[in-house]
Amino acid sequence: MMKFFRCWACVGVFFILVGLSVGCGLRESGAPEPEANGDTGHEESPSGASFKAGRGITLTEETRKILGVEIADVAEEKLPQRVRLNVQIFGETHRFPSLDRDHTGCDVHGSGLLSEDKAAIVKSGQQLKLLTASGETLDGLVVRAQKTPALGETEVVIGVTSAGAKLQEGEFVAAEILVPRDKAVLTVPASALLRTAEGTFVYAVNGPAYYRTAIQPGGEADGKIEIAEGLFTGDQVVTEPVETLWLIELRATKGGGHSH
Repeated sequence: MMKFFRCWACVGVFFILVGLSVGCGLRESGAPEPEANGDTGHEESPSGASFKAGRGITLTEETRKILGVEIADVAEEKLPQRVRLNVQIFGETHRFPSLDRDHTGCDVHGSGLLSEDKAAIVKSGQQLKLLTASGETLDGLVVRAQKTPALGETEVVIGVTSAGAKLQEGEFVAAEILVPRDKAVLTVPASALLRTAEGTFVYAVNGPAYYRTAIQPGGEADGKIEIAEGLFTGDQVVTEPVETLWLIELRATKGGGHSH
């Protein structure tokens, strides 16, 4: 909610201070290029913002300060993968027949189902978190993962220590398994992503401009998003205020709109 308020507060300040409008120099992307008279087709707006198809949004230094533009490097790191599933709790006294495979230190066990591709990276001993009905987060671990031919999926058995009365027998809770990576992946801060009806984007730094670039996001952890496609090492992206840049672009090309 704070991020949403900050975004729209920023937009309000921007439009009040600089009076941005299409008629003030922001050219629609479908408009013809200017005549060949030395003009590059990039039109400066009295608002301090301009847009050019194929190049992106250019802001004056003053406008960048007003908007509070922040930039981050595309990084390489071993971002943990997060596998989500729904788990049904067995009860405090449940123990598996194969005690050698059971984590006997857990006072509560449960299980859920995963598709074969997701289950392929899940192994015994991996950490997980459960979200209770009251909104509390509990730590647990994967006891075992075994295929269930009849269902065509893999059953993942989990264990939770010191759950007490926070989990009830038969209750369904959301679980998130933290899967470590062996190799580094490209990541950006989660705030850099722009999710719209047209797809998922970031505003990449393109010289003095910010160019909306389609990306394919991967996993998310610790406030970072994996970038599977669309960016490279050495690229930079805008992390704040992404929604405001999107509104500027929409105003220039369509006269307004909103993201989803």
